[in-house]
Amino acid sequence: MTAQRRESTVREVPFSMAAFGGEQLRTQQVFSPASLVQQIPGITINTADKSLSIVAIRGNVSTFRTATLDTPVAYFMDDIYYVFNNDLNANFYDIQRVEVLRGPQGTLFGRNVVGGAISVVTNNPEMKEDYFGQVTGGNGGYLRTEGMFNAPIVDDKVAARFAFSTERGDGLINTPNQSGHYGQTEGYAMRGKLLFKPTDTLKIVLAGDYSYTTGNGGAIQLGVGGNQAIPASFGKFTNAQWTNNDFAPSPYSQRLRGFYARGDLDLLGGTLTAISGYRMNDSHAINDDVPVGTATPVFDRRQDVRNRSFTQEVRFASAPNRLSYVVGAYFLTADVSTTNTFNYSPLSTSSTGAAIRPNPGITNIVRVQSGNVRSIAVFGEATFKLTDKLAVVAGGRYTSDRKQIDYHAYSNTDPGAIAAFGFPGEVFASGGKTWNAFTPRFTVKYEPVRKVNLYATFARGFKSGGFVDNAYRNPTIPLEPEKARNIEVGAKTRLLDNRLDFNVSLFDQKTDNLQNFSGAGGIAHTYNGTLQMRGAEVESVLRITPAFRINANYTHLSGHYTSLRDPLVNVDYSGNPAKFAPHDAFSLGASYAYALKGGATLTPQADFSYSSKISTDDANTLRLYSNLYDKTEGKTLNARLTYESANGRWQIGAWVKNLTNNFQIVNADDITSFLAVPGRGSTYWKIFTNQPRTYGLTVSLRP
Repeated sequence: MTAQRRESTVREVPFSMAAFGGEQLRTQQVFSPASLVQQIPGITINTADKSLSIVAIRGNVSTFRTATLDTPVAYFMDDIYYVFNNDLNANFYDIQRVEVLRGPQGTLFGRNVVGGAISVVTNNPEMKEDYFGQVTGGNGGYLRTEGMFNAPIVDDKVAARFAFSTERGDGLINTPNQSGHYGQTEGYAMRGKLLFKPTDTLKIVLAGDYSYTTGNGGAIQLGVGGNQAIPASFGKFTNAQWTNNDFAPSPYSQRLRGFYARGDLDLLGGTLTAISGYRMNDSHAINDDVPVGTATPVFDRRQDVRNRSFTQEVRFASAPNRLSYVVGAYFLTADVSTTNTFNYSPLSTSSTGAAIRPNPGITNIVRVQSGNVRSIAVFGEATFKLTDKLAVVAGGRYTSDRKQIDYHAYSNTDPGAIAAFGFPGEVFASGGKTWNAFTPRFTVKYEPVRKVNLYATFARGFKSGGFVDNAYRNPTIPLEPEKARNIEVGAKTRLLDNRLDFNVSLFDQKTDNLQNFSGAGGIAHTYNGTLQMRGAEVESVLRITPAFRINANYTHLSGHYTSLRDPLVNVDYSGNPAKFAPHDAFSLGASYAYALKGGATLTPQADFSYSSKISTDDANTLRLYSNLYDKTEGKTLNARLTYESANGRWQIGAWVKNLTNNFQIVNADDITSFLAVPGRGSTYWKIFTNQPRTYGLTVSLRP
């Protein structure tokens, strides 16, 4: 692991984290960040809406579609920060490992974060010939390929590695009013790397990657609160699970690419590392956000994103000694642009009444945000061993974030104000601000016996402010920065003659100035609040025999908003539970490698994940409708059966995901105001769901 910017084991890292090897992820069919939720209880990763990835760790979540706001959970690929949250649509291929870090990570990581970080590390070239190939086919027209070729170019000096993946599927969400299915996708990705070792003390890696994905929407449908009759005004509407009633498709496309250079130089007994990265994201998405059966979408929302970012990090890690340290500096500059087009066509029964053209008429508003983000930081952390068993760690990071925004909002249908949506007429505005913060971390580590590590940590995190479209008013007044404080104690152990890994952490985290988005009152707006979260996280692996393995993980979250008042509708949500934070969640898995005659193995494997019901909105009103709220409870069973040849060259596996075909709502937004007057007994929700049962075969080949 490199969570502390030096090679170490999970057991040596003094905070809560989960780590997965690339082969483990491939075996368990984890091909994207969203698939990690089946492996890590208590987190949320929802990428069904291709314009917005929702990621929550310990209740820290962002649902903003704005150019300059950061996410509370950062995503890194090979130490390069991905700026926009829909970058999480990226594919996993030729992965060495994935690390999921919980809690503030402001001391050593490239971007200061309050909720956690997902760090993906891809395989580097090696000085040997190697290759790998895999083909996966499944129901719903699913086909995925992955391949890698590695070769030395100059013995012991230069090596190259090329990897790729392709993925397509017809989708599994029924669409009775249009051809095809929601969830249809097609894409490809490739990465090339060069390794140079000009001397025994210098290693240089150059890399470039490219991916392109297109598809149709995601798992989105209308949720009807309670036992209500479906009005005739909903058009050709079928109220069934995994069914989208839109007449219009929701196409999306995304093109991600970037370049990367890293140098590691052995110097003064330590390692000097320099990492440069340039990322580009161009994406387009159209969504019918109110999926009823009308020929003209009730709310057609479109988003175009164009981001360009450059990062530079330099750090020095000393050799392990009684006093060990890491020091460094970080620089980020990003040009970010987001254009949101809103085409409103509410039903005549909606809360807007006669104030807005009813369906099929259209009222249009366009919002363009172009900005620049510049971040400069210096950081350092030192570990001092007081004795062979006791060590203290102290570190800190000073961050200076400057953000600038140019804003333009206008309507193609109405030259003046649109009072029903709080739109004052055409708006031009520009603004900028700089935020500075120092975020320390202090840790005490104690190893009473070998392979038993105890720790206590105090850490602060920081997420700078930004500029948002606050109900089209004062768009240059920034949202205040988030500041997190985390106190955590834990134990990481390897017991029973190396057969049991058992890790446990208890934490108390508070986030001040929580950046919050709301659509209450039918108008998008933002405000700050305070989140208090406490909980426990347990991870364990039991190796009963070399062939028989059981893993069990558990997360308990108890969090609420200690202060959260919506100034637009003047409603106080203080005391409500944190969004996307299940009270209890666990995962349980087992595998047994049965030895066959001749040396081949047959491995049955099963894993089950559970998460309790969740809140998805500030008002916590989904709980009032049990037919929807009960479906936020997650119960997913996956199973695999893998045959591996005696020489280990090839594998064939049969697999099934969501074996019991359990229907789960992973996100729900109240959209009643587009269809009816809120508070009069009718409630409607835009919901995102899991996928229905999938099954298939995977064949792999290696030397």
